[in-house]
Amino acid sequence: MYPIWEGIFIHSAMYVAIVSAFHVLASHLTVAAAWFNLYLERRAVYEKRPELYEYLRRSALGLLVFAYVFGAMAGVGIWQTTTAANPRGISTLIHNFVFYWGAEWYMFLIDVVGIIAYYYSFGRVDPKTHLRLAWILALGGTGTLSIIVGILSFKLTPGLWLDTGVSLNGFFNPTFWPQIFLRFALMFPITAAWALLIVTGMPKTYPEREPIIRNAALMGLGGLAVALAIFVFWFYPVLPEHAKIIMRTRAIPPITYTVILGGIAATFAGLLFAWRFPQRQQRLIALGALFVLFAAIFGAERTREVLRKPDIIAGYMSSNQLVFNDLPARNIESEEQRLNETGMLGSLPFLPRPDQIVLPANSGLPNQTIAVGRTLVVQQCASCHNVSQQTALIGFNQRLALRSLADLLYLRRATTADLIKSRIRAIGGFQYMHPVVGTEEELSAMAQYLEYFVQQVHPSQPQVVTQR
Repeated sequence: MYPIWEGIFIHSAMYVAIVSAFHVLASHLTVAAAWFNLYLERRAVYEKRPELYEYLRRSALGLLVFAYVFGAMAGVGIWQTTTAANPRGISTLIHNFVFYWGAEWYMFLIDVVGIIAYYYSFGRVDPKTHLRLAWILALGGTGTLSIIVGILSFKLTPGLWLDTGVSLNGFFNPTFWPQIFLRFALMFPITAAWALLIVTGMPKTYPEREPIIRNAALMGLGGLAVALAIFVFWFYPVLPEHAKIIMRTRAIPPITYTVILGGIAATFAGLLFAWRFPQRQQRLIALGALFVLFAAIFGAERTREVLRKPDIIAGYMSSNQLVFNDLPARNIESEEQRLNETGMLGSLPFLPRPDQIVLPANSGLPNQTIAVGRTLVVQQCASCHNVSQQTALIGFNQRLALRSLADLLYLRRATTADLIKSRIRAIGGFQYMHPVVGTEEELSAMAQYLEYFVQQVHPSQPQVVTQR
């Protein structure tokens, strides 16, 4: 086990989501934009249309700065935030797919060197040589995408890996192929918005302005239609039944679906308008489209992450970083039964013994037992829930927090330690929760801390509420 990072002001999961959404926008753009630019460059070479090179040069420069500088920085940010939020989960992915990560970094190196060579070789090499660079850039980006999708989809559907422990079985899992094609299709609406942003920044006298707008809009509409078809007829049917159940629960707030569906509708309407009225396109519209796409991606990525709850790797490791199923092929045993007998504290690396938990003078915690309870609650619950004021935004008589345990317990009228302990024992009965692990003494300490937390958030409420 590792030290747990709750987050600062907002939950650690939200840091991951924000950074990931931006990185997905930038990384998906690099792949589809490379293919769109390849399409235009082929036309420039074989149809003798050198005026297209002006757009290609501007697009390449924008990609170099936006996607390959800021997008790559966001990629580093993903490693940083995910390692802080769930280090054992990331460690499992690294150890299981170490050579796949190496191959992905090699592909990314091709990508980075490729965009630099592609941009700086405009006008310095013959057109057919430059066209070969465009092919290398497009294929390199597609290779990167393919490897990352295999690792990400493994977390939701490990497939035969749970039986064999073979990394190749985990990589080619049930959602690998549908997710590759789904993401590839969704890249083109992003690239369409990018193309509109670049070309609307060029003079209105530019002869290829309207043809590029029409081609980009048509490409984006086609990608959107194909993506919806893949989701309905291929991706959704192969989802585990558990994930389908999660989609219908309150684990995913209704506002998330509103953002996703609203983003799809707005993108469709915007691209249709661009195709029908290319002469009326403006840069502000393209910027708005990219913002809408960012919001929709944020909602979609958050939903994808929640679908496997309560696990970080479905069927193997829970979100609180405990192995809950045996993996005989790798001589790995479930940790839950052992920890229920020995207790959590002192039985896992970096999780101290009760006598090692100090009570800082400025902590505000009333006693040692509540300090012990807080340590346990943070370890077992903080990966999905707000468990302290540290990750709550408070202002204007409002408190914003991610699935706050104080609010959930208060709404269920469990505001005393005894009632909370009963809730803790029953948690394993929820479809998206594992049983809480630990000895009776540890569960009691957790209940006492949560009673203290509820009273912190709802101080005006009575200490004792009749159980219903």
